[in-house]
Amino acid sequence: MGTAMMLIVAGHESTVHLLGDAVVALLQHPEQLGLLRERPELMPGTVEEFLRHDTSVERSTSRYAAEDIELGGVPIPRGSMVVVALGAAGRDAPQAEDDDPAVLDVTRPGALHLAFGHGIHYCLGAPLARLETSIALRTLLSRVLELELAAPADSLAWIGSGIIRGVLSLPVRYRVG
Repeated sequence: MGTAMMLIVAGHESTVHLLGDAVVALLQHPEQLGLLRERPELMPGTVEEFLRHDTSVERSTSRYAAEDIELGGVPIPRGSMVVVALGAAGRDAPQAEDDDPAVLDVTRPGALHLAFGHGIHYCLGAPLARLETSIALRTLLSRVLELELAAPADSLAWIGSGIIRGVLSLPVRYRVG
């Protein structure tokens, strides 16, 4: 049951929500959308930027401290449960030479994030998720000439299960070429 849930949630839902969230982000930042249309070679780095800026996987699964540690002045005793806020990891500190990690920047060099975990917990499906996202966004941007939200951004419905987060529906107006 655990493996089936991992395949469905981690292998499908996270990528679905990454795509939806990326489209919402592009529609809310038309200058970034225009830049990506003009420079499709930015797509691999842009996928990393979407993973950093607004990852669909909000937190890690539970971990336990192997030894007594202190993190940010907070003592964490050995055996305590620790949950990592993966989405916050890409916004806590400046990225590369940039001083504002809250800004979406499709030209950001080497966006740093923990969207796929780290170390022995690194996601085995990360290359597939990157590839699927890149292909889907390239296809959308090359075939859909005009794309805009058909509802105010603050009225969009979001799903948030505690681990996975993403837009539930995405009403858009578009014109194909």
